Amino acid sequence: MKHIRCRVALTLTVAALVALWRWPRLGGWVWRCACVPAMGWLHRATAGVAFPVAEAVAGALLALLGAALVRAAAGGGVRALRRWWRAALAIVLALALLWGPGWIAPVGASTRAESGSLAELCAALIDRLNGSCGPFPRTGEALDRAPVVAGLPGRVVKAARFPGWMALAGAWGMFVPLTGEALVDPGMPAPLLPFTAVHELMHLTGIADEGAANLAAWERCLSAGGPFADSARLWALRYAMGQLLQQDEDAWLAARRRMGDGLLETFIRCGGEARAASPRFSLTTGDYGALAVALAGQ
Repeated sequence: MKHIRCRVALTLTVAALVALWRWPRLGGWVWRCACVPAMGWLHRATAGVAFPVAEAVAGALLALLGAALVRAAAGGGVRALRRWWRAALAIVLALALLWGPGWIAPVGASTRAESGSLAELCAALIDRLNGSCGPFPRTGEALDRAPVVAGLPGRVVKAARFPGWMALAGAWGMFVPLTGEALVDPGMPAPLLPFTAVHELMHLTGIADEGAANLAAWERCLSAGGPFADSARLWALRYAMGQLLQQDEDAWLAARRRMGDGLLETFIRCGGEARAASPRFSLTTGDYGALAVALAGQ
C-alpha cells in the first residue's frame, strides 16, 4: 500500500509540473500566489533559529541513512531503508512542487556581449574600483545590513555552519526553498559577501532566475552605495572579465593591466581570474553572467 502511495504521489507531482509547463500563465499564477508566499512563511518560521535549519535537516537525513545502512548490513535494515527512501522522496516532491514553477517560468535568453562592449564595461568598472574599493564590512555586519539593502527589512541571511557542501557545489551562497533560508559561506572573500547576501534575498521576492536575481541585486546595491556598491561592481567585473577572457585574451590582459595594485590583489583574491564565475550546481535557473551582458549593452 505504501509503495502505491509513493507511486501515486510521484505521478501526481510530475503531472502537475507538466501541466504548469504546458500552461505558463497557470504556472506563473501558482508561482506568485502560492509558492512565493509559502517560501516567505517558511523564511519567517526559520528566521528565529540561529543555525541554518536546512543544514540540520540534511544532517538528520544523512544520519538516518547511515543508521539504516548499518542495520541493512546486519541483515535487518531493509524496512529502515524503505522508510528513509520515502522520507527523502517526500522532500524531493515537496521541493519540486514548491520550486518547480519557478524553474518552469519563462526566462529571457541571455544574449552574448561583444568583446568591445565587454572591454568598455571592464574599463569603466576598473576605473571606479581603482578609486574606491572597500573597506568591506565583517561577515556579521554585512549579513545584518543586507536585508535593508535588499528592501526586505526583517528578513535574515544566515552564515552556513558547514560550508563544505557549498564548496562542493562551487557556490558561495544558496537559497533553500524548503526552509526559505538565504545562506552564504562565511569564509568567502569579504569583498564578495555583501552582493552575494543581497542576491540570495532576491530569490525570496519571487525571482528564481539567477541572471534576473543578479540584476535586481545590482540595482539594490548600487542604490545603497558604499561597500555594497563596490561588492556589486566586483561581481560584475568578475563576470565581464571571465567572458572577455574567453573572447579576446589581449583585451583581457589590457584590462588587467589597468587595475591598480590594490584592486588587482583584491580581484585575484576573489577568484577573478577564473574563466567562469558560476557555481557547478544551483537550485535555480538562468545565466549568472547575464549581469555583465546587460551592463555591457547599456
